[in-house]
Amino acid sequence: MTDADRHASLIAAHETRLKALLAGDLEVLKTVVGEDMVFVSSFGGTSTRADVVAGFNAGTMQILRMDASDISTRIYGDIGILIYKANAKMRDGETTVEGMTRSTTVYAFRDGGWQMISQHQSRIE
Repeated sequence: MTDADRHASLIAAHETRLKALLAGDLEVLKTVVGEDMVFVSSFGGTSTRADVVAGFNAGTMQILRMDASDISTRIYGDIGILIYKANAKMRDGETTVEGMTRSTTVYAFRDGGWQMISQHQSRIE
């Protein structure tokens, strides 16, 4: 696989993850999010993949909008990093959060595909 192909496959995995989040498709989400994933929200909270799956299963978590832009990629061996802006709206329990964030998302190339293993978001105005 060429470098260009690896970058394209990383972006494709990211887009697959976003579509799965919007659709609440946990089976697809589990293929592109590692069991060891840690998410740090723009408010400093942390979640694991198990937390996200439990929230979707309980109906307390829903991604209502997730538009990514200004995506840049870097690949270091089997680690891929995406940095991008996201305009999102999500519901977590009784709380609805929306706005712009800058996200740094780390993927690991495992078993022939990319899996998200870490994400950190910062709110931007």
